[in-house]
Amino acid sequence: MIKVCVPATSANCCVGFDCMGIALDWWSTFTFDVAHTTWISGCDPQFGTPDNLVLQAFYRTCEILDVKKPAVHLHIQTDIPFSHGFGSSATCIVAGILGANAWFHTSLTKADVLKIATDIEGHPDNVAPAIFGAATVSIMVDGIPHMTYLPTANWQILAIVPKETISTKAARKVLPPSISFDQAKQQVAHALVFEQALQTGDEEALFLSCVDYLHEPYRKDLIPEYEGIHAYCQAHDLSMWISGSGSSMLAISKDKKKLDDLASTLVVPWHHVQISQKGAYIEYE
Repeated sequence: MIKVCVPATSANCCVGFDCMGIALDWWSTFTFDVAHTTWISGCDPQFGTPDNLVLQAFYRTCEILDVKKPAVHLHIQTDIPFSHGFGSSATCIVAGILGANAWFHTSLTKADVLKIATDIEGHPDNVAPAIFGAATVSIMVDGIPHMTYLPTANWQILAIVPKETISTKAARKVLPPSISFDQAKQQVAHALVFEQALQTGDEEALFLSCVDYLHEPYRKDLIPEYEGIHAYCQAHDLSMWISGSGSSMLAISKDKKKLDDLASTLVVPWHHVQISQKGAYIEYE
């Protein structure tokens, strides 16, 4: 039996739209076992079909490896909410690729896995931290993803999880076709300061840099809870942003008490998490 463990991820990180992501210490496990016919357990029945994204990634990797597609029993164990901005699709894709790689004892590198996962997902911002762990920044060059690690200080994170689900497709529909030159200039400046503050632990600089011009001004209206939580964070110098395409949000600080104080005001579920320095890994049972 092969068990693949994959962390949840949060993409964009406010000013890092479609290029920055972090792995969260919040894990899903996927087990692959020999079976006479392929079947899936542990997940909502609506996902227990041949269209299951884990299976799709598993069998796509079989095609790339040029091996016969086996029958498998896939068991999924996760409490990471779907369509809430925690990279659930990336988690499934990475699990399927690593499951196939382990099943056939092949030697795909992490760079290979990133390429396959990006081809399936369409962008590397979630799959990169799911594979490599930590915080990552990715670019696409001639259709090939390239990533680099972004060192981080010892941040504490409050993951805020409203009940609303938001599909990536719906979240992209509200984005503008262009922004002004001045806004682009400001975005670059804020992203550079954000990157340095995330590494050095400069809480004031991180707070000041959390001003996005690309997606948050448009997506916040899809999240009823956003304005109240954002107002609280602004009043308490607390950095926050929409996780991925939403509806979840992250608040981040080195001071856990500040996050506890925020949590005490919330009427929606929340989780204390940290940045996981470890990416997806495999266990054999």
